[in-house]
Amino acid sequence: MRAISIFLACLVLAAPAVATNSKPELAKVLEDLLAWLPGEYTSIPQVYLERALGAPPDGEHETYYRVFAEIDAPHLAEHVIYTQIRLGADNESIFPGQQVVFLISTNEEMGTVSISGRRIADADDFVDAHLHPEMWPSLQPDPNFGGNCTFNWQRHGNQLRGLLGEHGECTMVSKNTGQQMTWDAEWILNPEELWVYDNGYLEDGTLFAGREDRTHLRMYKAKRYECFTSFRFEDGTSQVVNPYFMHDRGDVFSVETKELEPRKLHVEFLTSMWPSNSGRNFVDLMRLTLHEGEPGDYEEEDVLGLAWAEPSSGRVGFTTEWASSRCKLANPDDPRLKAALMGGAP
Repeated sequence: MRAISIFLACLVLAAPAVATNSKPELAKVLEDLLAWLPGEYTSIPQVYLERALGAPPDGEHETYYRVFAEIDAPHLAEHVIYTQIRLGADNESIFPGQQVVFLISTNEEMGTVSISGRRIADADDFVDAHLHPEMWPSLQPDPNFGGNCTFNWQRHGNQLRGLLGEHGECTMVSKNTGQQMTWDAEWILNPEELWVYDNGYLEDGTLFAGREDRTHLRMYKAKRYECFTSFRFEDGTSQVVNPYFMHDRGDVFSVETKELEPRKLHVEFLTSMWPSNSGRNFVDLMRLTLHEGEPGDYEEEDVLGLAWAEPSSGRVGFTTEWASSRCKLANPDDPRLKAALMGGAP
């Protein structure tokens, strides 16, 4: 009997592992990565909640706007995603060193979809490269940076999870400074959110990038809306701004009225979780608000109009005695939207 038990145990130990990263499954991971990652993201909803409900130990997270876009650059790889980060809103400064191409491939030996992230050379010449297909054949990795660590993605429940190396860490020597550094990183992706944890340590353990509290930066995918706003003033005159385009993750549109004594107003558009302290109303809501004053410089009594809607509705609007504002999902092929994204009118 003992011999039979030992024989059965050997069979169990010798049995092949369950195929959780087989070739067909990795193909689906690649498909989902290419479908889910591209888009516009911002951390404004996270910062909004941290200000309302309390920040983590290191304080509130930074406000970033980030774009990921699949581009046609076969000279780099079969699958390429271009990404860039702006500090704050989508019209603010580029984060230096954060214009990167992701070179994506399937690694059957590791059982992952692997990304090699490479800074691009002559980055100043390729700002907003995702909007300019004519730039894509000229994109090249900067030989002075990157190429040391691959980011490896697998399915993680209903999400995708990316880790540096095999277990989330990669130790390398800087090509520029000669310093040894270790990166500890985890990214979590679903169709609407990208959570980024990315810490860098020197050889002595000093943190030089990231956060001591090891919390993720939560990036939320934004949608573009076509909007209009109209005013009817006491002197009988009116003003219409139509169309203008906003994203729904904390975008702001400023306007100066054309009445006898002009006022500065702004429309704020935010889809985020409502900061319910009880937790009973902690739900995703879309809010369109008209404020008097400069963005970030107003009191509650300066709210002139407010509308709420479920994000799935695709539209939101309000009407007061003298002001009206509406936003609806934009047609991505609308040439006016494309012109606005490239810095033109409207």
